[in-house]
Amino acid sequence: MLVLVAAGTMSGAQPQSSGDKSKKSSEPFYRKYLVPGNRLDDQILEQERRVEASQQDASLRNDFGNLLAERRFANEAAEQYEIAARLDRSNFIALYNLGLLRETQGKVSRAMGAYERSIDRKRGFPQSHFRLGRLYEHAGRSSDAVEEYAKALLIDPGMRDPRRNPLVIDSELLFQASLTNYPQDVAVASMMREAAYVEERRFRSVPVDRAVSAREVSESDESESALEPRQIGVANSAGSATDTPATRRTGRVNPGDVTGAPATARPRTAAPPTPRRAPRGGTAMIAAPPGSSVAPAPPPAEAPVVRPPEPEPSPETMPEPTPAAPVEDEPS
Repeated sequence: MLVLVAAGTMSGAQPQSSGDKSKKSSEPFYRKYLVPGNRLDDQILEQERRVEASQQDASLRNDFGNLLAERRFANEAAEQYEIAARLDRSNFIALYNLGLLRETQGKVSRAMGAYERSIDRKRGFPQSHFRLGRLYEHAGRSSDAVEEYAKALLIDPGMRDPRRNPLVIDSELLFQASLTNYPQDVAVASMMREAAYVEERRFRSVPVDRAVSAREVSESDESESALEPRQIGVANSAGSATDTPATRRTGRVNPGDVTGAPATARPRTAAPPTPRRAPRGGTAMIAAPPGSSVAPAPPPAEAPVVRPPEPEPSPETMPEPTPAAPVEDEPS
């Protein structure tokens, strides 16, 4: 008699329930590769708990994607960036970080698309312009690359410094964006179409060669909250630029300089009374204000000058008398 025994029964293993299978499938892919005690892995688990507690927070999603990208979980990081971009329609940092991730993966076209979406949400962010120009240059689109370089340098001239932006060394077209005429014409023509408003020095502390956290951008927003945006390349409704030489010198805008309206005249104040020139040996008189019926005030009386008596010479200080020379008798 042949007896069939199930393999699972022979090994003593219990068949998995449907609940265990669903729990295993819902577990994130990266979690089984995390090492307890590792600094980066512990940060990932901590950030995961924060995201689960506040699932609609775009900033937490962005920072979670940065940690996953640093741990080389590219697909999971891209998913967090996309979720952050959907949760907050004004979030441009998550799309910029997504472009960095796609660029490191070698997916150039998808990286360009991420940078372009970031620029559409924030045209005054120079890092997106520069990274997009760099991809254009590597793809052979020289004119587009110079245009993006010119925008980035027009917004933030400090990006020319290789100590701050080491990527400038890798560019062969950046010198054209640093010229006086051509890049300026391209940038001004582009800004005339796009009317980009630029916050001065807002993004100068944001790095170019790594992912950006939400805290770094929020800190730059708080530090530059007192600065007003500067309009590049576009005149105001009155036809004159808002950045006038008088404004640059004094920091105050005269209504006549911006809108063309006449400036308000300053009220004249009465000049202080000037003393009249006194005659020789006399004292100056204070003149009355013009049109006044008040007579000039007389000069103050001079006090008599009292000189202290000269001290009498003492015997010690008196000079000794000089003896007279003897007189000789003349011969008769």
